[in-house]
Amino acid sequence: MQVDIYDDHQILSRALMNYINRLAELSANKRGKFCIALSGGSLMDVMAAALDQELPNGPVDWSPWHVFWADERLIQWQSPESIYGTAMRQCFYRVPIPEHQIYAMNTSQPLVKAARLYASLLKMVFKPPKDQYPRFDLILLGIGPDGHTASLFPNHPVLDEVREWVSPVWNAPKPPPKRITLTLPVINSARHIAWVATGPNKAEIVHRILNPSPISKALPAGRVKPSKGKTHWFIDQDAAVGI
Repeated sequence: MQVDIYDDHQILSRALMNYINRLAELSANKRGKFCIALSGGSLMDVMAAALDQELPNGPVDWSPWHVFWADERLIQWQSPESIYGTAMRQCFYRVPIPEHQIYAMNTSQPLVKAARLYASLLKMVFKPPKDQYPRFDLILLGIGPDGHTASLFPNHPVLDEVREWVSPVWNAPKPPPKRITLTLPVINSARHIAWVATGPNKAEIVHRILNPSPISKALPAGRVKPSKGKTHWFIDQDAAVGI
């Protein structure tokens, strides 16, 4: 695990984009593509700020990028609550990633069907060996003050799902209640996990996750431990209080 603390958001955003670009280049050279999954929340603001700095500084090869979502809300993409819609409006409309390499969750379908369709999409793109999970090159995660990440919430039965790659969430404690999420085994199969946490309201939970106790280890964020991957934290000074 690597933990980096930054004095301001501009420096943090630049460091995050440099990190992503290095992994993208490495993955493209090794495997011919770069598979990244994003979650929502304030992470999209950081990504947008990173692109603001990256795009004027020279060309980026976006052709190997394959963009997925770690979770989504079962709402229309036009909604400001849509993770995919927000990412497209804030970030990806500005970059030439091939359209067919951006994989949205189909929120026009009923919840269970939407989760199954996304799992089928992952199988088609990743083609993992039998009885293995897909391996993302990078999953970018945020963290809630309650320790949730993606749409995995404390004490929710989806935390114990091991068979499915993508799970419906019927009763999320944070609105909207209907969601779709990658399951923990898929997240923990990633080659790299990057956490982004900013602001004073994240200080307590960041401290708890980075200084684990039996209670914090049971939280969703505490259960994100890549089995064969690396973890990198990008934190601002406000979120780092107490570390």
